[in-house]
Amino acid sequence: MDKKILVYVAIGVLVAILALVVVLPNSGLNNFVSHNSNTPSALTSALSEVKPLEMNYNGSSVLSVTNRVATIETKFNLTNPNDDTLIIEMLSYDIYVNGVSIGHGQYGEKYEGASDSSTYLPLTQHNSEIITNQAQLTNDGNNPQIWSALQSGTAQIRINGTTYYSTHSPLAGQAYSKDFDFK
Repeated sequence: MDKKILVYVAIGVLVAILALVVVLPNSGLNNFVSHNSNTPSALTSALSEVKPLEMNYNGSSVLSVTNRVATIETKFNLTNPNDDTLIIEMLSYDIYVNGVSIGHGQYGEKYEGASDSSTYLPLTQHNSEIITNQAQLTNDGNNPQIWSALQSGTAQIRINGTTYYSTHSPLAGQAYSKDFDFK
């Protein structure tokens, strides 16, 4: 009977230690795990500190404009500075022309537990990807000078928003975001 109690206690201690490693990846417990080629990648991923996603703006251009509708294409260059893959879930941004908010653009959607969206972008370690997104804007008639600037090609475009990305692995998953403001 005493051996059963000892086995249950040992199992309980192991479960508690594993729970601490999984739940508290930045708790300092990663100093007890050696980071070498024999360490499982899922454990390394759970114990690694995630560096912020690097973003560059590759510009916006007006693809087409009529009296009612304009299409603006925006390009972002995303770089993963980490040793593990990041999942780019969504870029959500507001479009400003000559300082006036005139629309919204979005790439992807927020991760909600199932990756059934085809717009999730796995960004592998130390790799870059250019995301090109088109936003369709509607002329509501409230800003004729802004619409005129779009039609004449003199519009100054500013993009302001947030990128949502994550690290989902078998042992851990963290959600992150990065705000941006590009001119």
